[in-house]
This record gives sequence, structure tokens and C-alpha cells, in this order.
Amino acid sequence: MASRQTREALILAAGRGERMKDQGPTKPLVSFLGMSLLERTLRTLVRAGITRAVVVAGHEARTVRREAERFAAKIELELQVVEAEDWHRGNGASALAARDVMGEQFLMVMCDHLFEPEMLRRLASHRPPENGVLLAIDRRRDNPLVDHEDVTRVCIRNGHITAIGKGLSPFDAYDTGAFHCTRGLFDALARADGTVSDAIQCLASEGRARTWNIGNDFWADLDDVAAMRRARTAMLRQAAGKAHDGPVARWLNRPISRWLSWHAIHYGLTPMQLSWTAFVLSLLAASLIALPFAWSIAVGGLLAQLTSIADGCDGEVARLTMRESERGGWLDAVLDRYADALLLSAFMVHAFLHESQTLLVAAAGMAALSGTLINSYTADKYDGWMRRQGKMQRFRLGRDVRLLAMAAMAVLDAPIALLWGIAVVMHMENIRRIVLIVR
Repeated sequence: MASRQTREALILAAGRGERMKDQGPTKPLVSFLGMSLLERTLRTLVRAGITRAVVVAGHEARTVRREAERFAAKIELELQVVEAEDWHRGNGASALAARDVMGEQFLMVMCDHLFEPEMLRRLASHRPPENGVLLAIDRRRDNPLVDHEDVTRVCIRNGHITAIGKGLSPFDAYDTGAFHCTRGLFDALARADGTVSDAIQCLASEGRARTWNIGNDFWADLDDVAAMRRARTAMLRQAAGKAHDGPVARWLNRPISRWLSWHAIHYGLTPMQLSWTAFVLSLLAASLIALPFAWSIAVGGLLAQLTSIADGCDGEVARLTMRESERGGWLDAVLDRYADALLLSAFMVHAFLHESQTLLVAAAGMAALSGTLINSYTADKYDGWMRRQGKMQRFRLGRDVRLLAMAAMAVLDAPIALLWGIAVVMHMENIRRIVLIVR
């Protein structure tokens, strides 16, 4: 049942993480795709609408407190850190340490679990049972990110939990480690004197533990290095999969840009730096194309295709590190338009240096430039309209196709053919979009 969204969260970050002891000083501070698990959890909760978070620390508690407070200051989150003295007894004792500082309803998540913010937002808007708990479950028994031997399993009847624990057979779903709780959880923890799962079993026996299915949403439990590797691969693919990608971006550029993005994150590059890097590569490509040599236009064309690949990295890194912003998206779009204009102008200059019919070159260049800019301008609105209509685009003509065409025709040293080709194709695509939307 939907209700007013909960704005408070409890993060269990007290464990030592024996299976990842070589990855960092303590598990909450292990780095995953450019940020610690703790910072990623805090950023995810903020994006899910949480305004106050309580972190329960245990192993290396002072270090975790210092880092949590530093992260919270960057993202303007109200934060409180509680130190659990008996954290070594398990996550139940850690959660119970927060009993005196939590409100009537709150989300509870494990620091070593990954979630989509929108999933947590929806969970926070569904009411838990009175004095009970609502557990987010995954019914996908074949989820490749799940360690099927180690995951906590759940048995369900009519939406109520009947049994929870590791090794249950048969079972109905997996425990994702995300809960929408009432203060009844703490009473159950005190009575169970064990793990969180023991407390949930206690509530289940009283009919106060229900489930909420996450559907196809992403989640992962990072118990060990192998789980981190699986989750990293899945998130890189997810970040690179944009619905409005053209065929060149989808099949050629993205497999390469994913690899580049991973290394960019490893070396600490920001999305803004990557946007400017792609633009500088475009400047270099345009400079080479404008020279009156066959080798220079060929090298410049290949470099233009490299910018097409690099141009996908800023968005991928932004999504993976939760740094998407309207400012960054706007700047990237502006730089792309300037890059397009510079590259097409460079082809015009190269053609002027070889052709006697300068008027024909100018006409081809202006037609290509106007068609390209209008195509780029209409793309965002057209894509949004298609999404609202629930329609899928089988083939999308956009920047990825143009830049690959530039590379191919540059190698052939055929600037006039390129300019006329882009002019005809882009204007035909623009007319097609106009006709489709008008109809």
C-alpha cells in the first residue's frame, strides 16, 4: 500500500568484511567504481529522497565516522553516526544500537549492497505493516548477480513472510537487504538476540513481516571480490545502455567506451574533464582535416571517430559515479554542437583547397551544417516524444552515424561526397521527424 514517503534511513556499516580485507581498511570504505561503498550508499539514499541518515559503525568506527561525516557534508545530508560496541555479534546487534535515534518509520539498508535510487524511493513510499517490516525481495531465481549459495532466501504466502534464512529449500525469492521498517523491528531484534534475519523471522511468526517485489530493478550484494567484479560489469553495461543510442554507438562505440570509462574512473577523471577532452580531440581532428594533404584528412577523420567513442565516456562516468547534472549535460551538448560545426567546416576548407568550384563547395557545406544542427536540435524533443508515445526506434540517425561517415570519407579523401551525403541524409531525417510528429 502506497503512503507518504519515508525520509529517514538506517545504514548498517559495522562489519569487518573478512572476505575483502585486502581491498581496504574496512569494508564500508572499500572502493567500488571510484567511490567507497559507504559514499555510494549515502549518495544513493539522497537520490532516493532520504534527508536524514544514521550510520552504525563498528570495526574501525572512528575512521568510518570521519569519512561518513565528510561525505555527508558534500551532499548536504543530515547525518548521525552511532558506534555499536558489540558489532562483532552480528548485524542484529549493530541495528539494535540505533534504537534510540530512529524515528517511527525508516529505510534500513546494508552498506555493502547496491541499489537503484528509484527502487529505494518506491520502497519508501509503500507502507510497512503496523509495528512490522516490509522487505524488498527479488523473485528472479536466475539473477546472475546473486550468489545462490550464500544469499538469504525467503518463503512467502500471500505477501507475508513465512520463513527467511540461508539454505532454505524450497523458497520463493531472495532477500535484497533493503527494508522499510517501523520501530517494531527493534523489539524483534531485542527478543531474537541474533541477526536481522532472526528478527524478521520473529516478526513473520506474528504476521508482521510482508514483502515488496522489486521487479527487474538492479541490486547486488558485494560479499566478496567476485561479487564486486560481477556487479561492476553489470553496472558498466547498464551505464552504457542509453535508449536513444544510434546503431554505431550501440554496436561499435559503447563496447570501447565502457572500457575507457572504467579506466577513467580508476584514474579519478571527472565527467567534466572527459567532456572537454572529447572537445579537444575534435579540435585536433578538425585541424588535421583542414590541411591540404591526403594523409592529414585520413588521420583527422579517424580521430573524429575516436571523439565519437570518447564522447560517450562523460555520461557513463557521470552515471556510474552519481554525478549527473543538468549543467554537465548542457555543457556536453554545447561542446558537441561546436565540434560538429568545426569538423564540417574543416571538410569545407579541405575541399576549397582542392576544388575550383568554390560555390558548389560552399553550398554543400552550408547544407550539411544546417541539416546537422537542426538534426541535433530536434533529437532531444523527438526522443522525448517517442518515449511518451511508447514507441521504439529501430534505427536512429544521429551524431554517431555522422562521425563514422566522416571517418570513412576522410580515409577516401572525398570531402565533397561527404558534405552532400550528410546534407541529404540529415535533411531527409529532419523532414521525416517533422512529418511523423505532425501526423
